[in-house]
Amino acid sequence: MIGRGMNNPPFRRSLREPALGLAIVFCLALRLVLNLRYGLSYDPNVIWWQMLDTDLLRHAPLQALYLMHMQPPLLNALYAVALALPDSLTSVFLQALFVGASLVMAAILYGFLRRVGYGSLMAGAAAALFASLPDVLLYENIYFYSQLEAVLVLCATLFAARYLEEGRLGGFVCLASTLAALGLLRSLFHLGWVVVVLGAIWLLAGRRHGRDWRALLVGIAGIAVVASVYFKNLKEFGIFAASSWEGATLVNMLTPSLPGDNQKFADVAQDLEARVRRGEFSRSMVPALQTPDVWHGWVALARDCDTGSEKRPPLCRIERANGELNFNHIAMLGYSRDLGRDAPHLLRLYPRLYLHHVASSVMTFLGTPAWEYRQMGAKIGGYVDFWNELLLYRPGRLVGGKTSARSWWDSATNRLASSSPVLMVVVLFGLVTAFGRGGLDAWNYWRGRQATADWVFPALVLALFFVVPNLLNGVETQRIRYSVEPVLNLAAFAGVATFRRRAR
Repeated sequence: MIGRGMNNPPFRRSLREPALGLAIVFCLALRLVLNLRYGLSYDPNVIWWQMLDTDLLRHAPLQALYLMHMQPPLLNALYAVALALPDSLTSVFLQALFVGASLVMAAILYGFLRRVGYGSLMAGAAAALFASLPDVLLYENIYFYSQLEAVLVLCATLFAARYLEEGRLGGFVCLASTLAALGLLRSLFHLGWVVVVLGAIWLLAGRRHGRDWRALLVGIAGIAVVASVYFKNLKEFGIFAASSWEGATLVNMLTPSLPGDNQKFADVAQDLEARVRRGEFSRSMVPALQTPDVWHGWVALARDCDTGSEKRPPLCRIERANGELNFNHIAMLGYSRDLGRDAPHLLRLYPRLYLHHVASSVMTFLGTPAWEYRQMGAKIGGYVDFWNELLLYRPGRLVGGKTSARSWWDSATNRLASSSPVLMVVVLFGLVTAFGRGGLDAWNYWRGRQATADWVFPALVLALFFVVPNLLNGVETQRIRYSVEPVLNLAAFAGVATFRRRAR
């Protein structure tokens, strides 16, 4: 297993240790106190853009899921399953599932920490500490894919490590199933990345255990499951992708549409408006610039079911039953496709703007706590404040009172000042440890110098999460980072254990 220690128990045996039981009891007691004393509980509202109309998921789930182009279907499919239960059980089922995911992450972290050399009490304290973080409490109490991603990524870390060490088919079946679930859950887990990961793990394991052609067939089956979404979207909508939002996502990074851009890039905004008027860009760029942000421009191009010829509700209702916009509207397809075609021209014209957004995104990824994505002050504000103080996090802190940040230097120093130095050290240390150990593991395992290559998968998944969101998203990378925070924390602890061993 990861960082195999000389005197540590096997992974399965470590999960039966009393220290883990105490950690689980502590986690449950904390949640009970926060619920009874402060009212922290599951939020049944589904306001996310990634969700389909609840009425459609309740009454016509198969049609709604098949006609979904904005995201892979698993998040909405699971919600449809919950809606099929009696009303009194829907929220209970989902909250139990998400709290259970937190406890599973704590248990897996405990087992890994025991394997890298930590004693049972230290491993139990660290696992309980992770499961008590405000972001864990946040994402287990809202219906969103972050919590599901986090537990699946950590499970995949376990399955990859076990397969590379033992070479048993069951380990690869679990790994392929987990990666297929991730590919069906979120478009970030791209088909190409799933192919690379399964191929790399299979080839590496074959170096030590011999080629297992049954595992190859399992991998192909897992890839086919993910690919089915791509081929369905190609057939129905003409896009070979798991999400139709890619163009809008990219243009959001390439135009002055993020907070503060109008001041820092006023010249870019004026030049872009002039070029749009001259017809240098697609017709979709007009509403993209006229709305508060790029994401809402499609509404100006959309027709509702009552007035249009398209009568398939998942594609033609502008609003969902709860009043939120339906980002699965058919107009989003053409709108995002147009913006995707505009993106190369925007990048050639305004590279400095794009690089500024990338740098800002990286700073958010490195130094902003994941719980900042959604404020929790109404219920456990004091608890969040305690953790902010612990991480030395001062949101909105400025250097020299320069609120305008007209230069790149002002902007960079302000972002650094308002970041958490403690979190930044942990994230950077975790990344360096995972990438360094991943490369060494792959090389030494391939050359036959060691029996494990446990950091290969963590390095691959952390590279995915560090590179792609920072290049394409730029707004909420602290929320995106949460999905790999268990792996980042594990890498940081493993790095500390390595230094401790070398210091002895």
